[in-house]
Amino acid sequence: SDQIEVIGTKGLFSDAGDSGSLIVDARGRAVALLFSGGEDDRGNDLTFANRIERVLQKLGVRLVL
Repeated sequence: SDQIEVIGTKGLFSDAGDSGSLIVDARGRAVALLFSGGEDDRGNDLTFANRIERVLQKLGVRLVL
């Protein structure tokens, strides 16, 4: 719950070995931490990520700019 689902529209958004990758927005700001990916039963590319705020809170750390 409270996770981000990304649907690839122009090919794969993520691939094997990408778990732990930082997902950023168009301005380069941290948005989420990727943890899983694959295809649904319709063949759509799906990637799942945890919101970066939750990850940082759980780890007790903060981003330094």
